[in-house]
Amino acid sequence: MQEKKKLNFDRTKSTMKNIRFEDDLLEQIEKAAGKGNFSKWVKEACRMRLEAEHEKE
Repeated sequence: MQEKKKLNFDRTKSTMKNIRFEDDLLEQIEKAAGKGNFSKWVKEACRMRLEAEHEKE
């Protein structure tokens, strides 16, 4: 049995999710986010959407 590698950082309050993007959408996000900021940009977009949904209620 292969041993699992332990990562050198602690992310106990986060979960990794895989998501599929259409190619054109991904290109637009990468261009808007800039190099190295993809995750940050997507998380901020999600927060903004959640706030907008909350305001509708």
